[in-house]
Amino acid sequence: MASEPGPRKDRRRKRALLVRFWRLVNPPARVLAGFLPWWVLLETTGRLTGKRRRTPLAKGLMSGGAMWLIAVHGDHSGWVRNVAVTPTVRLRFGGRWHEGTASIHPFDDDMVSRFNRYARSGPRVVGFDPSLVRVDLAR
Repeated sequence: MASEPGPRKDRRRKRALLVRFWRLVNPPARVLAGFLPWWVLLETTGRLTGKRRRTPLAKGLMSGGAMWLIAVHGDHSGWVRNVAVTPTVRLRFGGRWHEGTASIHPFDDDMVSRFNRYARSGPRVVGFDPSLVRVDLAR
């Protein structure tokens, strides 16, 4: 049986390492996200369990009553798959929860160039097939 090609195997190994890293970092980050100015906390509904899932993310661009977020791993991210099934979400920023409806969009370099430096660094440093998620906030 032939092994996987080199670049593909390296990519899988890097992704596995990042997943382990985020499993350590995300629990304490959840406490701070939504209060610190560079993070938000996104609450989705688990597509398999129906439980609330909270994910700390880099604060994105506010534009016309919506916040844009970067999904650095695109549809490989559990939270993006949750949004695809149940787009009703809550987003915590500025110390408050905001109701919204999320939609998934292709990655757009022009749009991302308007994000803050911290948010822009994610796809470049750790991203795999990044995409954008727009959360239209309820008024």
